[in-house]
Parts: sequence; C-alpha cells; structure tokens
Amino acid sequence: MEATQDVDELVHAAFEKSWRFVRTDPVLAHSNAEMLRTRLSRRLTQLARNGERDVWRLANNAIVELRRELTAA
Repeated sequence: MEATQDVDELVHAAFEKSWRFVRTDPVLAHSNAEMLRTRLSRRLTQLARNGERDVWRLANNAIVELRRELTAA
C-alpha cells in the first residue's frame, strides 16, 4: 500500500512541474486541455511504475513522450 502512495505522490509532484510547461508549449497547448491532462497523468504513472523516481526526469520524459505521441498523429 505504501508503495502505491509513494508513486501517487511522485506522479502528483511531477504532474505539477510538467503541466506548467505543457499548458504553454507551442505544440501541445493547441490540444484539448482535459485530454492533455489525462495523457500526461497516464504517462507519468506508467514511467513511475516502471521504476523512475526522479521527479524532473519523470516530468521531462512524460513531456517528450506526449509531444511524440501528438506530433505523430
């Protein structure tokens, strides 16, 4: 149970850091905000569950993956 709480806290902290960038990014900001929030959260959770524990790496990697996903579509 504690591990899940740790991941949730980590994801929340990384989300706050990355969302500040995503909402003003020239590529990403044109997308639907709710969709972006959902996808960003999903990416952060996936990265954290795969073992990433550094908040800044989590945030940066999630942004990179989100940009890649949306520019490839």
